Amino acid sequence: MTIAEPKPEGRAAARRAAASSGRRRKKKGRRRVLVPVLVTTGALVLAAGGGAFLYLRHLDSNIRSDQLGAGNAAPPPGQADAQGRVAMNVLVIGTDSRKGLGGGYGDRGNTGLGNNDVNILLHVYPDRKAAVALDLPRDSLVDQPKCVGKDGRTEPARTGWPLNAAMGRGGPGCVKDTVEAVTGLKVDSWLVVNFQAVKDLTDAVDGVEVNLCSPVNDPDSHLDIPAGPYKLSGEQGLQFVRTRHTVGDGTAIGRFSMQRAYLSSLLRKLTDKGTLLNPATAFGVVEAATKALTVSDNIAGTTKLVSLATELKDVKPAEVDFVQPPTSFTNDHPNPDFRSKNRLDQPGSNQLFALIRADRPLSGGEDHGASPQPSPSAPPSPSAPPAPTVNPATVGVTVFNGTGEGGLATATAETLAKLKYKAVPGSGAPKNVATSTVKYARADQRDAARAVAAVLGLPESAVVAGGTGSGVVVTLGADYRPGGAAASGAPVPTAVPTEVKVHQADEGGCTKVKTGGAPLQ
Repeated sequence: MTIAEPKPEGRAAARRAAASSGRRRKKKGRRRVLVPVLVTTGALVLAAGGGAFLYLRHLDSNIRSDQLGAGNAAPPPGQADAQGRVAMNVLVIGTDSRKGLGGGYGDRGNTGLGNNDVNILLHVYPDRKAAVALDLPRDSLVDQPKCVGKDGRTEPARTGWPLNAAMGRGGPGCVKDTVEAVTGLKVDSWLVVNFQAVKDLTDAVDGVEVNLCSPVNDPDSHLDIPAGPYKLSGEQGLQFVRTRHTVGDGTAIGRFSMQRAYLSSLLRKLTDKGTLLNPATAFGVVEAATKALTVSDNIAGTTKLVSLATELKDVKPAEVDFVQPPTSFTNDHPNPDFRSKNRLDQPGSNQLFALIRADRPLSGGEDHGASPQPSPSAPPSPSAPPAPTVNPATVGVTVFNGTGEGGLATATAETLAKLKYKAVPGSGAPKNVATSTVKYARADQRDAARAVAAVLGLPESAVVAGGTGSGVVVTLGADYRPGGAAASGAPVPTAVPTEVKVHQADEGGCTKVKTGGAPLQ
């Protein structure tokens, strides 16, 4: 079944025009809300009837839960705004488990927790009016912390391991802790959805409309749809988000364009009055959603999900940015099993994470973060000093681990080595260090120390004179977060890295499927 083709003009075009003049046009019209409002809507509809309490109990019984984390300390929250609000981060995990699917979709033995093949962190700004959907590709090789599962089993920390292995190392809590370690963003709660969830939600909203620039016929996912506007059924919805071999570069990175198109359309459909104010539709959506979800224990239960939905009620699809960190393939990896994976490119990835941590707008327009926009008459505030320019190949760095986390010095030295620093882990580190330091012995080494601190996300105050020798000495403390995340005082980038593309949930036009085999943005 087809639908009317969207007009090329509209909110996205207006936003681009407004952004070019330095301001985003404020949007008017009916209120739109994020996906979790479906729980609120269902609860309100049901509360009017005599069976409300029993039905809410029924919904509670649908929802499964698991521990929030896997034993690691979370990063600090973001900066509070004038009303005391801080950004909220909700991690959406898509698992490839085939449990309950009767042997369908191949990989019949994968009936346990599965792999965390989709990792989208929804960063909701302090004012609760805009959000960023940050996609972390499943095959990214990242440093993962030790994880303690619900059964008490401990998995040791791993260096340069595929992100989608975190689920098997300690459940969703381990995925949460790993995402925190990579991005430095404090994850407040998480939701896990499986294959059946995608099918049921697609059918519950009577199909999801997509619009491809070219046809797709993928024998692996079995998706076969024409170019142009098209309404996906439940089965096709699952095929759509799983398709990758005929999209972009054929990897999970290219697949993000399909997932972005599906999620944007589902979001618009769920926030449409015709969906949420129709009791027949609303009941089906609520039932499908609660059956599909496994959630962190701090939001388990209909009442807590309603509370979460209330927090998100003012976020509009037009104010949701989809973004993915820059990556490159690991064809040169010494481990043959990892030569088809990818790495997060630096410094671009850490710059993107820093922008999100600082609640900066990614696509221009209104500032939804903690710092109000200065008035036109106010003098400009001084900018943070830029990181010094040094040649990493001339800088020797010794890294000591003053924390209780095993392997941290080695992992950090490897991170620096990838950036061409001459870095090695040190032995005999002091114990229980609270605050990280970057020491230099001679005055001409100060810029090198500042550059190393900036790469690691450590504040300027961490750079201190002292010690002996001709190199920089890093001692990691409890405040350090791998991936450049320790840094509440580190300089915040002024713009999104040029290699990062930002897309909005209300964009019109068609979704690119393939461009000469090159990766899609």
